[in-house]
Amino acid sequence: MRLSHAVTRLALTVTSGIAALACGLSDVFRSPGIERVTLTYQGPICIPVDSTEPFTVVVEAESVRLSQPRLGITSSDSSVVEVTPGLDSLRGKKSGQATLTIRLESSILTDTAPTLAEVLRVRQSSSNC
Repeated sequence: MRLSHAVTRLALTVTSGIAALACGLSDVFRSPGIERVTLTYQGPICIPVDSTEPFTVVVEAESVRLSQPRLGITSSDSSVVEVTPGLDSLRGKKSGQATLTIRLESSILTDTAPTLAEVLRVRQSSSNC
């Protein structure tokens, strides 16, 4: 092969690559499923001792609400705030502060598992909240 043919092929290859990128072919090779995911806690931030308060978590991917997302929900101190077995209510056990950590489990929507931390307080009476 002559040098001029090699240079021509190289120029055509580079030009074709640039054209493919400009036409959006790069979208074919992009990681699938990576989206902006938000977790929103909807519930009390102050809970009276010996009370059970309901809460929900709204999960949205690209502003579309997900139905029945699989969540991991834990309390940093279950002697202060306990998450009920149904993962839908919080029980105030004693005065103090704990962090509720909510994590989207098995997310195929993002490259990292979205996590939300909400600081909760437990007080002796609802009037102190």
